[in-house]
Amino acid sequence: MNAWEMPQVQALGEERLRLMQEAAEKCRGKSGMERLDIFLEYGEKLSEGGSLAPEEQKALLAAVAASLPEQEQKQLTQLMQMMGI
Repeated sequence: MNAWEMPQVQALGEERLRLMQEAAEKCRGKSGMERLDIFLEYGEKLSEGGSLAPEEQKALLAAVAASLPEQEQKQLTQLMQMMGI
């Protein structure tokens, strides 16, 4: 099962799922800082109409992590652990 098919990701709803997939596509081939800019832009769009619940935040991070190359997945996982996520 890929990250987009995970039940907790699907539970975010069609519009948020579309935005996440669009952000992941824009991130392909970008550097870390370029990705951060994209995540910030799309984070604002995703939170319109209310902030994301903790479960939704974790699902979003899981989907983002799954779209990254293996080494960057490890770095994101380490960062999430340091942040207590």
